[in-house]
Amino acid sequence: MVRRILLVNTDAIVVTYNRINKLKECLSNLLSMNLKHIFIVNNASTDGTLDYLMQIEAKNEKVIVKNLRKNIGGAGGFNTGLKMFLENSNSNYVWLMDDDTVPNMNALTKLEVGLSAVPEKNRGFAVGQTYWTDGSLAVMNKPLISSKKADKKSVRYVDEASFVAILIYRNAVLTVGLPIRDFFIWGDDVEYTRRLISNGYLGVQVLDAKIIHKMAANNSTNIVHENNNVGRISRYYYDFRNRVYLSRELGYRRLLKTLVGRIVWFFRIIFYPGKYKLLKLKVLVKGTMDGIKFSPKIEYFKGE
Repeated sequence: MVRRILLVNTDAIVVTYNRINKLKECLSNLLSMNLKHIFIVNNASTDGTLDYLMQIEAKNEKVIVKNLRKNIGGAGGFNTGLKMFLENSNSNYVWLMDDDTVPNMNALTKLEVGLSAVPEKNRGFAVGQTYWTDGSLAVMNKPLISSKKADKKSVRYVDEASFVAILIYRNAVLTVGLPIRDFFIWGDDVEYTRRLISNGYLGVQVLDAKIIHKMAANNSTNIVHENNNVGRISRYYYDFRNRVYLSRELGYRRLLKTLVGRIVWFFRIIFYPGKYKLLKLKVLVKGTMDGIKFSPKIEYFKGE
């Protein structure tokens, strides 16, 4: 018989930026769960989120809001949120997600049960099975499956995962440090879960813990197809830079493979029908070159 774990030992962190309607749905879901605290990092939203969060915080003692003066990206938001968690709570588990994430009501219980089955000294993180709004698997949130085999068919070990409703054990955070805020967006979750694994912690995916990720579209990042929103193209700088850094961390062969891939991307941009080709090429080259010398520092929490 599986022991049911009380959820009062778990907090949540939500990072939000200019998606007030999705944030409302996410928080409505979380407020109905037996969470101890809900930490919300508002990345300088300009769509009424500030006023909404002031009202929510005033009505709910468990809600703690941090309103930032500038947008520091998802990476900075999760870095800040984990600091808030460590400073203001003694819970053993923390559940990270963006504002467009809607977990099923029983997902947290299943993640806690799955993660608690891991020996405490190796207890790292747990993720569920993430779906898009149409019921298909979310393309960007498929974890990298480990070769290590789990005892149960409903659970499998993973080597990296996204920050979409990821449950992390407190002691693991204290050991490996915080997510790298300088990533800004894209790749911070891959780096962090890899870091947990490399430090001896284990990650699991609980297949029957259902998560809905309400992204605008169910596809992967692709600068070639960005033809309707020129403002988004510059954001791909972080994708190109961060991926080069991640490749460097895996050794020269992986880095070489990534750099060869950049040549492929160069020609894709040139020959694929689309707009803003010169801007896309500039972003590709600058992101790749900066990734070769990018050397961010890992922050550690000093309060315990």
